[in-house]
Amino acid sequence: MLEDLDKLMEDRDIDALIAKGNAFEIPDIFWLTGFRSPDSIIYFKQHDQDGVVAAAANTLERIKKQSFIEATYDLTETYTEMMKEGKRPSNEPKQIFGEIFDKLFDGDVVGVPNHLPSNALVALQEIGLDIKVVPNLLKNGRATKNADEIKAIRKAGEATVAAFKEIVQTIKDAEIGENSRLMSEGKPLTVRDIKLELEHALLDRRAELAEDSIVAVGQKGFDWHYLGNLDDVLKAGEPIIIDVFPRLKEDRYVADVTRTIVKGEVDDELQAMFDAVVDALHAVEDTLAAGAMIDEDVNMACYKTLEKHGFKSSRLDPEAKEGMTHGLGHGIGLEVHEYPFLYDRESAFESGNVVAIEPGVYIESVGGVRIENDYVVTDQGAERLTTGLDDLLFL
Repeated sequence: MLEDLDKLMEDRDIDALIAKGNAFEIPDIFWLTGFRSPDSIIYFKQHDQDGVVAAAANTLERIKKQSFIEATYDLTETYTEMMKEGKRPSNEPKQIFGEIFDKLFDGDVVGVPNHLPSNALVALQEIGLDIKVVPNLLKNGRATKNADEIKAIRKAGEATVAAFKEIVQTIKDAEIGENSRLMSEGKPLTVRDIKLELEHALLDRRAELAEDSIVAVGQKGFDWHYLGNLDDVLKAGEPIIIDVFPRLKEDRYVADVTRTIVKGEVDDELQAMFDAVVDALHAVEDTLAAGAMIDEDVNMACYKTLEKHGFKSSRLDPEAKEGMTHGLGHGIGLEVHEYPFLYDRESAFESGNVVAIEPGVYIESVGGVRIENDYVVTDQGAERLTTGLDDLLFL
């Protein structure tokens, strides 16, 4: 969390940290400043001091209103002089950074994230600063969430669940037509219809649907990254995997929820897949807590449960082609995939981690079954953030 930034800097032996960009393209900028804007800004932090945002006056006015940053550095005069000389400020980072470090920096080593623009990195080197690339510093900081971040993710989860309920009702209300096709208002119900309804439902709740959201019908769900062809028709008796990870338009945080829906009869093979996935999810929920080892405790709780149900996993059997052939989950926050990553075999969960847990089973002749919920890790266990939606959706 942001409160850990000084400790993270100290661990990496850097005296200052600098970043540059805008919040829409670089989530770290939003995390560091709370400033939601397409305007590029410079963030500077001296160890054991508050972060400073450097920008022109018109941008600083908005920062004062929209950001939690209190310390600012006005570059208006510098920009004005540069433009009088026929220079574009964006093309002259050496002059800008030179002024910032001359006024604000007291130390030896400057840390830079790996997304710092290359011309900015060159400029810092030309100034003569001792530069140290710290690619994981901000990622590690974002791996644990404070109360405000958890509140935002919970809010994203509420929007996601509400939108999910709308499409569940649409599928439930559909009639079963010729060749088991689901029909809505006299027309086949398609992936396009579901994604469009999700998009509208989320916009009503000030959230946006990701372009790579998944609606995978029947056997096509065997490929767990298959997004769904817009013209694919939903059918009765087939699993429909819907995996959505919307972003709040203002708060910028995401949720990640997956359900596998079946309209009509569920055959024995499909029921066995559901039973295994639900049991695996519960096993993980019972194990997930601060101090639990990511792989030895939590991953294994899932994979060994699936094994008891007769399903393989690529973790226990690297040659497995069916069963659970992807990882158990990932951290979420300002991005849908961030630290902690659950393929880590050496680390333990920390209090404040927020993770999406998504056990699944995939059989080529059937398709797939996947259920995904979001949790905040605490010392006492795991608290589910995406509530109010049944894990089993047989309609």
